[in-house]
Amino acid sequence: MDSLHAIGFYVSAALSVAGGLSVAFLADRSRRGLALAVVAIGVAGIYLSLSAGFAAIVALVCYGGCAVLLAGSAYRAVEPATGGRWRQLGAIAAAALMAALAYAAYRGDFNRATYFGGTIGSAALGRRLLAHDALATEAVAALILVALAGATLAWRARDRTR
Repeated sequence: MDSLHAIGFYVSAALSVAGGLSVAFLADRSRRGLALAVVAIGVAGIYLSLSAGFAAIVALVCYGGCAVLLAGSAYRAVEPATGGRWRQLGAIAAAALMAALAYAAYRGDFNRATYFGGTIGSAALGRRLLAHDALATEAVAALILVALAGATLAWRARDRTR
């Protein structure tokens, strides 16, 4: 990875982290929507620095759509359906996942890869993720799966109480 790509990657990562923290800590819904749009730009920039333009477009559309929904007037907050003990267990699991990702990032190195997919190639992203960072990729996939399952259970529990 040459210096221009590295600068783009780190700037995009900083945008993603700053936007994510802003989404978590801002009180106003419209500002949180704007912060989520910043996250969209950061994630798309990360994908572009990895020469995965198609994934960048998909991330930009998905995160941008979520930002519009979050900032919109029809947004409703979902109340947690789990008890404090389950939340603590989830926080411990998230900390363990963070430790595994930090270990993978610390022990890893930039992967030297050739890109066959061009600028709009998701094949290049797949090669990069699976050639060197398979553990981190699996951890992120597991985190997404658990988050989606938890959101589904919370939504179903909320609908049963009506």
